[in-house]
Amino acid sequence: MPHDVIMPALGMAQETGLIVSWLKNVGDPVKVGDPLIEVETDKATMEVEAQADGFLVDVQAAAGEAVPVGELIARISKTAENSAQAPQESTHPASAEPLDGHQVIMPALGMAQETGLIISWAKQPGDAVSEDDVLLEVETDKSAMEVPAGASGFLAGIFADAGTEVPVGDMIALITAEKPSSPLAKASKSQTSATKAAHEKPVVTSSATSKASPPKPSTPVQSSGKILASPKLKRLAQEQGLDLALLTREGLPQPFHVSDLETLKQLALRPTSAQGTTTQSRRVTAKVAADNFDGFLGWLAAETGAAVRAETVFALFAAGSLRPHMPQCDQIIATEAFGIRRHYQNPDLVRLSGVAPGEDIENVTCLIRDLTRSPVTEVQLGAETVPVLSIARQDAHITITLESSGDALSAEAALSLISGFAERVQNPLRHLL
Repeated sequence: MPHDVIMPALGMAQETGLIVSWLKNVGDPVKVGDPLIEVETDKATMEVEAQADGFLVDVQAAAGEAVPVGELIARISKTAENSAQAPQESTHPASAEPLDGHQVIMPALGMAQETGLIISWAKQPGDAVSEDDVLLEVETDKSAMEVPAGASGFLAGIFADAGTEVPVGDMIALITAEKPSSPLAKASKSQTSATKAAHEKPVVTSSATSKASPPKPSTPVQSSGKILASPKLKRLAQEQGLDLALLTREGLPQPFHVSDLETLKQLALRPTSAQGTTTQSRRVTAKVAADNFDGFLGWLAAETGAAVRAETVFALFAAGSLRPHMPQCDQIIATEAFGIRRHYQNPDLVRLSGVAPGEDIENVTCLIRDLTRSPVTEVQLGAETVPVLSIARQDAHITITLESSGDALSAEAALSLISGFAERVQNPLRHLL
């Protein structure tokens, strides 16, 4: 079947392209990557490459003609003879209203691109848009980009839903100067049930009084291997070492957005265990020199004129070590020393002079047992409902033992917590400054 050569979109707001010259003649053999034509837009002149092997046939436009983006200009066939086929019929969707306005087409984000996958729409039919407003996110094999509206007005129609793969040059939306009386939202036939559910995605919230697990849809979405996510979420997940596949395994509908980042972090803290098995408890121990921490407490007492409890500083360090995993959550750190229990809410988010214990608070994030002033040098008490850090002294060292159930912390999160805490105890001034 012949390969259609269409006028590509070399710019987001481009409507037509001027054919400067043909670099191949009708009947010439071409290979993938061979320059076919030179096209000029308002901003640049570029060579358009062939995207199939064969012979150039059915040339529809001559040099010097301005051709609308997406319109057929030639074909590449297996033989050197013209096919005598009529020009390609428009694939623009029909609507009940005339398609008068700015037509948004699937842009070509690369020379060899034939289709683009719509990750998500930032606007809905009927919304007012400005020329530079982000209209949708598109993904190709090589990149993902936000596509601006290209015109000001109202989004009168969307003709391909999120999750749909659309040929380059096909119209995907219409922007009109006047607000439409009945905006159109016609999805492509290839739309899946997963993308239909994307606009009803559950939102997970975290607070000091609620730590529910991320909700699951009634029917898990089956992943085809490709994960649909906004470029920003992909970048943040990569920077924080988070695996987007956790969201697909949880059955959450795609495409994923930055609003799913907190859900992803919660899932990363949960262990992965086979169904029907019991997750093992975790126990990790660290040992650091005590002199820096002792000197730090002495310096604090001299500066403030009052002794500072060691467990207060431990609470601050524990919250700071947990913060990378749950940046938007309240950290409720409980401490126990000489049988007295105290609670600290978000101690790492206030000045050290403002860290003070509060009333008993439910939903503790982490428990600290300060055993530094007791004869205990090592503990192994077993996992509790929340991660427990036991701090004891052994000769000139401070030993830190983290005990946690697999349900409370993943192995990665457990190592991160105790490593961050130990580093803060060993070099308290560096982390405070």
